[in-house]
Order: sequence, then C-alpha cells, then structure tokens
Amino acid sequence: MATVYADTTDGYVASAVQGGPTWTSVRDAGTGTAANNTLSRSSFSVYVHGSTSRGGSYQVWRSFFAFDTSGITSALSSATLKIHGFSRNAGDVIAVRATAPDLTTGIAAADFDAIHGFVAGASMNGNATDYSAEISTWSTSGYNDFTLTADALSEMVSESIFKVAVVNYDYDYLNVDPTFAAGVADYNGCFFANASFAQRPYIDYTLAGYPNAVNGVATGDIGSIIGVDTADIDKVIGS
Repeated sequence: MATVYADTTDGYVASAVQGGPTWTSVRDAGTGTAANNTLSRSSFSVYVHGSTSRGGSYQVWRSFFAFDTSGITSALSSATLKIHGFSRNAGDVIAVRATAPDLTTGIAAADFDAIHGFVAGASMNGNATDYSAEISTWSTSGYNDFTLTADALSEMVSESIFKVAVVNYDYDYLNVDPTFAAGVADYNGCFFANASFAQRPYIDYTLAGYPNAVNGVATGDIGSIIGVDTADIDKVIGS
C-alpha cells in the first residue's frame, strides 16, 4: 500500500446570500461569495443552511482537494480517500470528481461549480462523476474513509492531478431545497492540507497485479517482470 497527500491548494468555497435569495440562485451559482485555501481546518467545510432571519438566507459550502498522482502509472486495485473530521458532523456527504484546484493555484470563489458534469438546476446524481458512495456518519475525532470508485481509480492513473470535491449529499448533491422556513443546517468540519501532518487529507492506494515483493523489491516499485506487466501476473514460481 502507498500513500499520496493532499496539496495545500485545497480548501472550501461558499455560496451564501442573505435577503430573499432562492435555493436555485445560491446552489447553482457559477461563482461563490467566499473561498479559503490557506486555513488548516473549518467547522463548515461542507455546509447547507436555510434561515428566515434578516430577510432570509441560503448557504452552500463545498470542499475541494488536489493530489499529485503523476507518479501513479499502473492500474490500481483499491484506494481510500481519508479526511480527518473536525467540530461538526451533522450532514451526509459524498465525494465527486472536480475540475479544481491544481497544484499551483489555490481553490478560489470562481471554482464553486468546478464539479465535472455539474448541471445547474439538476441533481448531481447521474450528472457528476461519483468518486464514493454516500457517507452517512462523520467522525470529528479521526479520519473518515471514502472508498473510491472504479472511476476514481482510473482517474488517479490517467491524470497527473487527481481532483475531488466533497459536497453535502441530501441537499446539494440531490438538489433538494432544505425547507427554507425550517432553517435547516447540515454541516461537517474537516482538516485541510495546511494542518499538522497527523491530520492532513490523504489517499491510501494499492496497485493491481502481483502483490508481493520480488527479490526484496517492493511491488510498488515493480512495473513488470521479464516484460510482463505486474497487473497480468498472478504468481511468481508458485509464490
């Protein structure tokens, strides 16, 4: 098993409007009203809120992460995105394919809708590329595991930068108005790459193919044995 850590260009983007907005105008905004790519943690990393105070308001927050996967050149059998929770755990979340950030420019307000396949006015279900299943429990004291899908495994190999967004599932992903008058608030906090090493987001991954070292060389450092790709090797001399 090998590990790749999130780049410090990660962070959240928020779309928040007070004074009579609609769910559609806030959730489907092309540009957010705020972003932060320098903080180490946030209680509102993934957030959906509706309120009747001060003329009414809606808020939607999404978190975006980038990983340098240029060194992954062969097929993967599995991978797990691990994000350390912080402070809040009220909502369900899901990981989807993102188009930002890169490894040089931090996430920005203009990236609010930087979700591959996102269609304004529609559910992300069937449009966005899911990188995980819905996560219905969220730890604020340890890592939360997103088992990555086959699409994610493929992108980690084919793309030099693996980009992922974590969004609220019940309202943002499914495009469900969060009952404005009830003042619904779903929010999850997490640590970002600027946090201490012990709390940084990371991905554990396992290469496909022959899983054992050969003559002391780790499987992750073996691309082929006598011209045969490791993905096509079941065993070597009975081992």
